[in-house]
Amino acid sequence: MQRFLDKLPFSVIVSMNFEPPISERKTDELIQMANFPDDWNPLAVEQAKNELAIRNVSPEYQNKKVSVWKRYKEKKKIVTNKRKATERYYWDDFIFRLDEVIIEMLFDWDMKKDGYIKKHQQRKYTFAVIGLLVVVVYVFLKLKE
Repeated sequence: MQRFLDKLPFSVIVSMNFEPPISERKTDELIQMANFPDDWNPLAVEQAKNELAIRNVSPEYQNKKVSVWKRYKEKKKIVTNKRKATERYYWDDFIFRLDEVIIEMLFDWDMKKDGYIKKHQQRKYTFAVIGLLVVVVYVFLKLKE
């Protein structure tokens, strides 16, 4: 971060304005900026750290907030993964969203890797049934000749 700032002329650093200004942002947003710098402009991160120092926000308080946010994010990820694992196709999907379902079944080969376990199983069964139907129709037509 410091190397990045060293490359910029002082006038650029001083005149860097953000909307809304860093000094007017809530403390929680500043803590996010300072502790998750990959999501923000490096100059904004530096200004956020300075503003936190001006507001006398202790590193312990920041760490406490960050750990709460990380736990929340982890719980949200667990809930999302459970929802994905049980998400499935319903009979009305094949009526009202047939084009979307067909495209998803044919071209989304990462369903299992993405966590859609039930949809992946349904796709396998659907392809097996369609394959079996194709074979039965083919045999029926050959025997009819």
